[in-house]
Amino acid sequence: MKPPERLHVGLALSGLGAGGAERATLALAAALLERGHRVDLLLLRCVGAYRSAIPDGVRLYFPRRPDSDHELLRSCRERGIRARPLPLNPLAAARLWLALRRAHPGPGARAGNALDASLVARYVREARPWVVLAGGVQRANAAVLSGRVAGAVTVPVVVAVHTNVSREYSPRQRERARALYPRADALVAVSRGAADALARALDADAGRVRVIPNPVPLSEIERLGKAEAPHPWFREGEPPVILSAMRASPQKDPGTLIDAFARVRRRRSARLAFLGAFPEPYRAELWARAARLGVAGDLAFPGFDENPYRYMRRAAVVALSSRWEGLPLTLVEAMACGVPVVSTDSPHGPREILEDGRWGALVPVGDAAALARALEETLDGRRPPVDALVRRAADFSPERSAAAYENLFRAIIANACRDGSGPA
Repeated sequence: MKPPERLHVGLALSGLGAGGAERATLALAAALLERGHRVDLLLLRCVGAYRSAIPDGVRLYFPRRPDSDHELLRSCRERGIRARPLPLNPLAAARLWLALRRAHPGPGARAGNALDASLVARYVREARPWVVLAGGVQRANAAVLSGRVAGAVTVPVVVAVHTNVSREYSPRQRERARALYPRADALVAVSRGAADALARALDADAGRVRVIPNPVPLSEIERLGKAEAPHPWFREGEPPVILSAMRASPQKDPGTLIDAFARVRRRRSARLAFLGAFPEPYRAELWARAARLGVAGDLAFPGFDENPYRYMRRAAVVALSSRWEGLPLTLVEAMACGVPVVSTDSPHGPREILEDGRWGALVPVGDAAALARALEETLDGRRPPVDALVRRAADFSPERSAAAYENLFRAIIANACRDGSGPA
């Protein structure tokens, strides 16, 4: 028996927080739907900022909890997206936890995984997908694989890792990954460097990990980038804006970017803007740093925006100052807007995206002086042509990513069918 032309894929995510893994998973869902497949989105928590990015035609499954994001659910109802609540069963979770401890004692058998795993198991029984992709967030990976280990998830499972495991995972999380990840039917990493880091963390052969880059929604970027940016700095005639889109995390190293900007600002008129949801104490710390350097008046925090492309398209340069990455899609999104980029040469992803600096400057991690020089040179016009940047961004199209995942899904479903364990 071979898989039908129209696959049924379940995409599991922790939630719809404002992260790259979540955005990439939604872009993949849209591309799979375009290719004629049925796609479910399983949220372990019905919360998150990405609402309009949920593609039409997807079926949403979520736990019935009092803290669910009612605005998210209302948005789905208004757009005709089917949203199906799944009841939480603490007794079933307790039984699954006991089964998990018997099947795989150790760090993989966390009680915290059991309730989420029971939700995944309930989804699999009710929706009967042909394959489940755990969408690259640690909690979702653990939930799906815990259900697999305990025998409650009986369909093929693919785990996608979107980050640098050697840097992002704590020692305890790496131990848990070594216990659970080998139970997946396939492991995917979003860059070659991330694949190597994952293989090292698992003490596994690097060939065990497939590389499928995350997609960026190119047509959506083109459409949404035409909208007017609400912040006055992005109007015509204003000084050039250096833009960075990030979350509040030491990984992103905004301090080095502020230090570099202060060097740029001594020589020319410019501004620096950070897109993202920054807690007040974190934002205050960055304001204080900028004030000490005399550039607080040229620093802005427009906040999180589901449409960052309207800012990117009007920025003079997009900067990435990360200490580590998996595959930073901010660089690709900026290039899709035709905007030049400057990035730290962080492990892993920027060098692969920029092809050793062909498409944008790469500077050492934590080096404010080098970052400032690269920003100044880019502002001076030392940059690739706009059409070349857009063509490079097209290498990360949703269609390419969806085709690669489709081939992988078909292969592991076919194997499961031959073994007699595939979907009925």
